[in-house]
Amino acid sequence: MQTEFIRLTLPRHSLLLPFHDAVEQALQAHGQPLRWAITATTTTDLTVEAIVLKTPPSL
Repeated sequence: MQTEFIRLTLPRHSLLLPFHDAVEQALQAHGQPLRWAITATTTTDLTVEAIVLKTPPSL
């Protein structure tokens, strides 16, 4: 297993409330989110930075 820093820009209109669940779901595609934060916002987007735990593919 290894950790990886990622940055995602998510469109606000596609995120349903609560934001927490929607962000967690978007991060799951990149690994298991260990820690994340919304680091920037615009009227249309959220920027999320996260540390995710990646697991190597099974052989």
